[in-house]
Amino acid sequence: MKKQIVKEFITVKKVRYLPREPEPPPPPPKRHILVVGRYTLDVITVCDTFPNPGETHRITKGTWRRGGSASNICTVIRRLGAQCEFLGHLSNAPAFEGLISSFIAMGIDISSCPRSPKDPPHQSIIVVASNGTRTTIEQSTSTNELTFQQFLGAVDYQKYSWIHFECRNAKETKHMITAVRNYNARCGDHIIISVDLPNLRNMCLLLADLADYVFVRKQVMLANAYINGHETVCAIREMLRSIRSRWMSLQPKKTPYLPDDETSQETKKCEPDTKRVPIIIYANNIEGASCLLADDTYFKVSGHVPTRVLDTVGEHDAFCGAVIYAMHEIELSLRDAMEYGTRATSVKVAQNGFDGLRCIPKDLKGFYYL
Repeated sequence: MKKQIVKEFITVKKVRYLPREPEPPPPPPKRHILVVGRYTLDVITVCDTFPNPGETHRITKGTWRRGGSASNICTVIRRLGAQCEFLGHLSNAPAFEGLISSFIAMGIDISSCPRSPKDPPHQSIIVVASNGTRTTIEQSTSTNELTFQQFLGAVDYQKYSWIHFECRNAKETKHMITAVRNYNARCGDHIIISVDLPNLRNMCLLLADLADYVFVRKQVMLANAYINGHETVCAIREMLRSIRSRWMSLQPKKTPYLPDDETSQETKKCEPDTKRVPIIIYANNIEGASCLLADDTYFKVSGHVPTRVLDTVGEHDAFCGAVIYAMHEIELSLRDAMEYGTRATSVKVAQNGFDGLRCIPKDLKGFYYL
């Protein structure tokens, strides 16, 4: 009897000192937005009339800041409060350290960017205040562009849920988008791809055909004499269909009697999806935003006239960044995201730079109480 009591006591003591259950693993970090492109040094000159050649002209205002489409979109997303990463070629030249410092001060991740001692590209922007026109003089070389090999060495696909590409160096960018699409075909995590369309060249149209969302610039409508946004998005849809059919006709025909095996099935996953059609979005801060869905359904979001027009540099980038933020962070529908983008653009145009976007509501409902 005594031995039995001792055994029971020992058993209770052992149960008392059992190790605790391990804590559950932490949730995986939220995937964020990656913007691929370039950054520039923008020298902005504001004058009353356009300067005549050979004359000394006094300007009204002059400033310089970090620019570039991809860089501006990162700035907009960070001003709205979301995490994002910039991937582009950076310069270690001592005279341009302020540009990299502005990335770091704003909280934009640039840890994966390749660097070189060469000077970055720069733009001289002449704004005529009397009629609102803007003339851009750009300097850029191929050494300032990101290559496909640098993209592969810097990108971890598991960290991103949205990748936006600026249409620079179209051949290299095509390989980048194809690599992302191949990852989507192999893995269950789908990465949304968006492309900025600056013109209607064949290589740029081929990039747009590989994306999920295509953001069309206002210069495309002006350069091709389109009447409005509806005609612009419909014309681009026809061009995308034409270039896709041309690309399909150039592909080598496969033998119909080749039996399917596991290798061929894996290869089919990486082939382009001919049934996928990109969504085309065109924005104009006065006319509004037009959209053409994959099933050719068209709708339009009305524009919002700003209280004043003070700075139009980067208005398209403000719209793109606001739409990406609205769809990715607060998960708005496409129509509501375009409404949010047009309202954010009207706020940006009425102020200098992108700092004013910090004060706007972080959702669409807040705009109705302003």
